[in-house]
Amino acid sequence: MNIFTICHINQLANACILGDSLKKTNPNATFSIGLVDEISQINETFKTIFEIIPVQELGIEGFNEMSHRYTHEELLANCKPFFAKYFLKKSETLLYIDCTSLVFQSLQFIEDILQTSNILITPQLLFANKHPDEKQILNSGIYHSGFIGLKNTEETFRFLSWWGNNTRKKGFINLCKGMNADQLWLEHVPAMFEEVFILKNEGVNVGYWNLPERNLEILKKEQNLISLNYKKMEFSKEYDTELNNYSYKKLLKFQPAFGINDPNKPTLGKTIARKIRLINNQVDTLIDKILG
Repeated sequence: MNIFTICHINQLANACILGDSLKKTNPNATFSIGLVDEISQINETFKTIFEIIPVQELGIEGFNEMSHRYTHEELLANCKPFFAKYFLKKSETLLYIDCTSLVFQSLQFIEDILQTSNILITPQLLFANKHPDEKQILNSGIYHSGFIGLKNTEETFRFLSWWGNNTRKKGFINLCKGMNADQLWLEHVPAMFEEVFILKNEGVNVGYWNLPERNLEILKKEQNLISLNYKKMEFSKEYDTELNNYSYKKLLKFQPAFGINDPNKPTLGKTIARKIRLINNQVDTLIDKILG
């Protein structure tokens, strides 16, 4: 089975650590990195044993327009269907895993499932009445696009073409308008496409969104943890050490070459101004109490 991830240069360390974890647990799998960035910016001192495919090699129709339309985060997610199609042409079965993930066990069962299924998708939640805000998950998507399995069939390529056509033009992140880059489109997959397998395994793709319903320590203790996605989570000491082995702090300084800055993302200046306003409000409240 071939496995791939996608990232910017500032996430290359994460991608390489994912590859290292796969090398330990799935030594027969082939791992590749799709780079949504300018590969020439990578310093010659950066070394990895994993194949890196730059987005330019895919020849995505309308990529320049996408780069000027989408934020860095949106563009990265919206290139996923195109990288999936690129890598699937070279393999019988393919698995996508977010670059911020680690794999702890064999994924042979995924390949076994894909022998009789075209598409494998993973729900964000598995248990009713466990998550404090199930409506929040409905907004972001029932299925998570950070762990997807594919088999080389006409039906799968039909899915990838449909998915890519949507992410090319309608891949914005705006939860209030029912948009979440590449992810919300997966809602249609079980109904629109044949032989779709919904993977209900609580040890797969564990992340911040489903931690309220999954006990990470018990999963580890019972050796049922298969993959963990560190996105928006605090890194473990071991993970942090491995990141530094790949010059994580240096790579983190790179601004992605494609995509636009998120206008809603707080800048340093805005963050400082917000904190100053908060302090001023607290001082005003204190003075009012003293003089009151």
